[in-house]
Amino acid sequence: MNLREVTCLAWLRTLVEAYDVYSDLAGVDKNGQAVLLPISHSTFNAQIEVTIDQEGDFQGARKLEKGSDVVTIIPVTEDSAARSSGIAPHPLCDKLCYIAGDYTLYTGDNKESYFEAYMEQLQDWAESGYTHPMVQAIYKYVEKKSLIQDLVRSKALELDEDGRLTDQTKIHGLGQTGANIRFIVWGSSMPQEVWKNRELYKKYSEYYQQKSGEKKLCYTSGEIESCSDKHPSKIRNSGDKAKLISGNDESGFTYRGRFTSKEQAVSVGYDASQKAHNALRWLIQKQGYTRDESTIVCWMVNRDMQLPDMMKDSINACNDIDDFDFDFDMIGSDETLSLNKHDTGKYFAEKFNNAINGYVGRFEMDDKVAIIALDAATTGRLAIVYYDEIGGKQYADAIINWQKHCKWRRTVRVEKSEEGKKTVTCECTPSPRDMVLAAFGTQRSEWLEADSKLIRGTVKRLLPCITREGVQIPPDLIKAAARRASMPQSMSDYVWYNDVLCVVCAMIRFNYEKGDRTMENFLNDNIKNRNVLFGRLLAVYDYMEQRAMFEYDENGKVKERRTTNAKRYWNAYSSRPAKTFKTIKQNLVAYEKKLNNFELTKFEEWTSEIMSHFEKNEFDNRTLSEMYLPGYYQQMEYMKKTFEKKEQ
Repeated sequence: MNLREVTCLAWLRTLVEAYDVYSDLAGVDKNGQAVLLPISHSTFNAQIEVTIDQEGDFQGARKLEKGSDVVTIIPVTEDSAARSSGIAPHPLCDKLCYIAGDYTLYTGDNKESYFEAYMEQLQDWAESGYTHPMVQAIYKYVEKKSLIQDLVRSKALELDEDGRLTDQTKIHGLGQTGANIRFIVWGSSMPQEVWKNRELYKKYSEYYQQKSGEKKLCYTSGEIESCSDKHPSKIRNSGDKAKLISGNDESGFTYRGRFTSKEQAVSVGYDASQKAHNALRWLIQKQGYTRDESTIVCWMVNRDMQLPDMMKDSINACNDIDDFDFDFDMIGSDETLSLNKHDTGKYFAEKFNNAINGYVGRFEMDDKVAIIALDAATTGRLAIVYYDEIGGKQYADAIINWQKHCKWRRTVRVEKSEEGKKTVTCECTPSPRDMVLAAFGTQRSEWLEADSKLIRGTVKRLLPCITREGVQIPPDLIKAAARRASMPQSMSDYVWYNDVLCVVCAMIRFNYEKGDRTMENFLNDNIKNRNVLFGRLLAVYDYMEQRAMFEYDENGKVKERRTTNAKRYWNAYSSRPAKTFKTIKQNLVAYEKKLNNFELTKFEEWTSEIMSHFEKNEFDNRTLSEMYLPGYYQQMEYMKKTFEKKEQ
């Protein structure tokens, strides 16, 4: 978000509130989970780890393995956190050129000013009232100017044949002259990693905040306090350089003649900026949705409570909730199968809905939920493309409404099951991404794929449908998905049926079900609707050919599966239904002879019954609306159940 675009800082206030709620977790590492950064701290990826004792004597060093625990929490200043060029040292752990007093000796590159700036800053902290024994030990060591010599002796760095340190040798794919260094300080009993010491975090935060700069009006708190014009990056990940707030364009473009300085646009307190950015970074790592170059995160603002993930299908939405009262391992178990031989999906859905309703009962009246979506406007700028705050009960009701009315029977993979391989077939709500792929996806390999820009732009349009009552799924999105469903030959049968047809039917259902109008009575309520009637006719002729054409083995599986005439002419049928219906009917004459008397009688009954409901002049070639798809699906399911009962 560029400063010229700032209209409201509600998101900043909400993130500050969230940081205060979770402040006791700042700097706490729990089983490798995301760590909420303390104020005045950031992270970098370390390549070399140096161990010293409390007297500042070198004890050893090692190169860190790529992919191991290399992410390191480090103290930073405003300048060092935002540095891209110039001299701006971090206060403790930093690059080799800042920390090594013998850098120029071994490289020939004069970096004395870098080392001097680092030492001056570290000395000021080490001699202040906010010092710490580990800070003093590191200061004693680096002032010896022997870091590279020690690292070479420990084989953490390598010199060339001329005794020079060069970038021909790589560490984690980077030249060794630019390696990031972190420290371990041996205490009285055990080593202490400086990047994990919470007392050290607190000491530095207090030290840096007392070195306050100019006081101004903070637009977030409304108080006169120390403000910052250099705001953190690394919001989405440790390599992310994009910023939410920036004002570094001095060429006249940023302010467009409306302001003479960036401070006139907005000013944000240093404390508020640190809390807000650290909270957002932590929430994204902890529970954010990051895919297709977009980031979306939803969280409980006022207390620590996990929320269902609205970016996943309803089956997987509660996977990460620790105390969600549902046993995902029971899916497909022998016990489940024995309880419901005919419909394990229904049994699963009932148990899952009970768990959802039980969880929602824990929401309180004063709970507040926030949703924020980020997109990279440029490589250096982040944009907030969606932001909303709603009450906790309102959010819970919205999620239940979404999962109740935007659902369809389909097969989904259960992520929480062993290796994520278990699947279940039941009524569930597709994820927003599933909906976008149903509308715009193209099958490559086994799955649907689409342009990432198109996906993230359309997902953003779906967010209000989930969180706001009365907001319908955009009709153009449903029409696009219906067009894709009208081309079954462009994808495999499974992808077409499960990932397109069932998904678009769920979308139609969400917009259709209002008041007493439900999808359970869809065929009866639309008994005269020409779109629904044409969809039902298509199902009759599609299933008729399937029954006549497919041969089954002794296990009940189809020996050979060929494309039916209904599938072949589907796209033409959706555009010119009356004309194409006659073509399909003529092509099925030979197949009718393969049907037994009961089958033939039932198909003729269904055809006659459907045809009798067409109004005068309604059996024509006008293009069908998307409503023909649930008509097709429900007629097909009704016919299958009829034959199953007969066969049983």
